[in-house]
Amino acid sequence: MKNKLSLACVVAVVVSLSGPVARAAGVEDLGTLPGDTRSTAQDINEGGAVAGVSAGVSQHAVRWDPGAPVKKLADLGSDTWAAAINSQRIVVGYAVDSTGRAQPARWDFSGSLTVLTVPGAASGVAYDVNDSGSVTGNAVINGVSHAVVWDSAGVATVLGEGSGRYLTQSGTVIGYSGDQPARWDSGLYVYDNHGALLSGHNEAADAVGTSGGEGVLWLGRRRSLLGAGTSPRDISDNGWAVGVSGSQAVRWEASEFTTAQPLAPAPSAAQKVNNAGTVAGTAGSWAVTWNTAGVQTALPVLSGSNRSAVSGLTENGQVIGIAGFADGTWRAVVWR
Repeated sequence: MKNKLSLACVVAVVVSLSGPVARAAGVEDLGTLPGDTRSTAQDINEGGAVAGVSAGVSQHAVRWDPGAPVKKLADLGSDTWAAAINSQRIVVGYAVDSTGRAQPARWDFSGSLTVLTVPGAASGVAYDVNDSGSVTGNAVINGVSHAVVWDSAGVATVLGEGSGRYLTQSGTVIGYSGDQPARWDSGLYVYDNHGALLSGHNEAADAVGTSGGEGVLWLGRRRSLLGAGTSPRDISDNGWAVGVSGSQAVRWEASEFTTAQPLAPAPSAAQKVNNAGTVAGTAGSWAVTWNTAGVQTALPVLSGSNRSAVSGLTENGQVIGIAGFADGTWRAVVWR
């Protein structure tokens, strides 16, 4: 259920909240590296360690461990970017080398950097890591992007043209074969047509996204269309799917995917869902959660901020995202 933050998710209009509303406690400003002006939380593990980016003149992959200051991860003398973190606090992303090319990167617990190599590749990006330490991403070979999976020792297997984006705990890669959403387990299975877009997945290798202007769920080998103007963003292991219909946050139940259940009035968006059925997203300009009954909880506002958005949700209910400010800067936050 991993997904990465897009600033397009930050909605700048405040609306009245509908239905019962609760108040949560506990927002933490994760801050930036000294001299930087903004930061983004990209992923969180169940222990509360967060991977992300701190930026100013340049950008740096960082890790925030609970109760510890922000940790800068090693680089190759230039920019770095973090995409995902596993239970052992291994982080993956990219590091820009001396030629200006991004290279797939993995950082261990200490923050040391390993470049993940592929024979013949000029550049690439690592997008996801599972708890076994396997990594997926892409490598550019002869000018063409190829989907790759690296094992825990860093040995690469090139899967074919495309890009690996998500990796399940069992080792299934979900990504793109060329420009078609696909998965690799015992072999290649193409989910959908050229140009369809992935936006989330679960541990069963079900995926969600859009195709031909409407939302679609790829459930095993079944393709379920959700209707024009829909955009699912995430799916839980037990079948909750969440996203947007029009400009309104909605949820689809596994037993009845044809009807979108509204969670909040527009403008709103549901971004993440966990196996307990908790949903995290935005209502107006602010980050919120919804429980299985649809009761909305406004997440605490960071002092001085004028908006917030969600980028991640753990199974134990921790939420990560950003808080934005009137001067155009933003900072990574976690709600615990």
